[in-house]
Amino acid sequence: MKKLIAASAIALLFAGHAAVSSINIAHSAPAPLSLVVDGQAVLPQAPPFRSNGVLYIPARALLEYFPVQLQWNNSRKQLTLSTSWDKTVLTPGSASMQVSYTQTDGGYNEELDAPVLLKAGRVYIAAASLDSLTGAVTELKTGGSRVTVTPGDVSTTVRVPAAPLAVADNNAKVKLYAALKDGNTYKGFILEVNGRKQRFNWNVPRDYSHPPQLFYADIDADGKPEATVVFTLGTGTSVVAQEVHVVKPEQWKELSVPAADKAAAAAVSSSISIDQNDVLLKLDLKGPTPSKVTMRIPDRAEDGLKYFGKTAAIGAVTYYTVEKNKLLADTSLMLGMSESMGTLRLEYKAGLTGMESGSITFEPHDTTEAFVEK
Repeated sequence: MKKLIAASAIALLFAGHAAVSSINIAHSAPAPLSLVVDGQAVLPQAPPFRSNGVLYIPARALLEYFPVQLQWNNSRKQLTLSTSWDKTVLTPGSASMQVSYTQTDGGYNEELDAPVLLKAGRVYIAAASLDSLTGAVTELKTGGSRVTVTPGDVSTTVRVPAAPLAVADNNAKVKLYAALKDGNTYKGFILEVNGRKQRFNWNVPRDYSHPPQLFYADIDADGKPEATVVFTLGTGTSVVAQEVHVVKPEQWKELSVPAADKAAAAAVSSSISIDQNDVLLKLDLKGPTPSKVTMRIPDRAEDGLKYFGKTAAIGAVTYYTVEKNKLLADTSLMLGMSESMGTLRLEYKAGLTGMESGSITFEPHDTTEAFVEK
């Protein structure tokens, strides 16, 4: 079982005990092999190879994951990987690596899956060692000629993936890439619009089940489309959190966007009261077209205000989207801890310094529509 390591980048690389690899090389392809990291071919002058049933990859591939420096000592025949806090020495012929601390005394030896090898003047490590130490997944497909390495959840990679995380539906030239993947977090993104690229320091969780969304539309009505990025920050029982970023690609200027839950809370007043056997929820919606909504929840008075509270809860579930050149947000309105009455829909508009909340409407669920008093 691979050991998951969640320390700093170099600690992540060199901590933990080596584990048995899941690489299947029983039916490997004829040499030469090529090495592909994050979808991009790398190190063509140092191809992977097999030795005594072990698949080897160049130690220099570690630079694809960690910002370390490599230094070869020809007299000692040793490769040193250095950071500001660690030094790790790989010795061809040895099945262990020596780790010493830069700032303090001490260190340790770490067993590898197979001996380090020196071939054609280059140092190689077993692909299984990369797997067990970093959480990356190394694959050699039956009959194939490529060794592919995909970072795992606990891996760090300094490579910008060739495949974008998101592409705008209406313009294939608008793309979003990860600039750095560090464990379970994306640290920075690269936005590409019509061949031009710009980096943004947006830090969000890596959630494969909820990838980023990318829209390209003129949401501020200035005649030029903006790139709108929506990230899912987290999900759970009755909870969905999202974050939105709007960028004007001509100047790579990011526009401010009020968070939907805060904007809705500022635009909606609510009160909860008991009326005989029923619970009354009254909403007062401000904005360009103010409105009032009263909901009567029958036969719930016995639960009391201790359960329902005195005001509705806003924003536990929030989704952003772009439709018909409008930036929209749907955020939940709930009673008690988990009873959703409906959705508050915000429509954003251009403001003096960025986007600002415009109209807001309330849409009950199908199951609660009957509670709305006409």
